[in-house]
Amino acid sequence: MSAEVKVNKVGENKVMKYFRELKAEFKKITWPERKEVVNTTGIVLGTLAIFTLMIWIMDSVFGTLLRKILEYIR
Repeated sequence: MSAEVKVNKVGENKVMKYFRELKAEFKKITWPERKEVVNTTGIVLGTLAIFTLMIWIMDSVFGTLLRKILEYIR
C-alpha cells in the first residue's frame, strides 16, 4: 500500500509547492548585518552574566542566613 500524493492541475504536488513558497519567503527576509548580530549577542551574554551573578549572590546570602537561623534554633 503506497501513499498517494495529490497533484494539482499543473502536475505539482503539495510538498513541492510548499518548499517553493518557503524558498520565496526566505528571500523576503531582511537578515541583520554581522556587526549587529555580534553587538546584540554581547548584550545578551552581558545581561546573562549580570543576572547569574545576582542570583548567585542572593543564593549565598539567603543560604548563609538560613544556616545561621537554623544554628540559632538548635
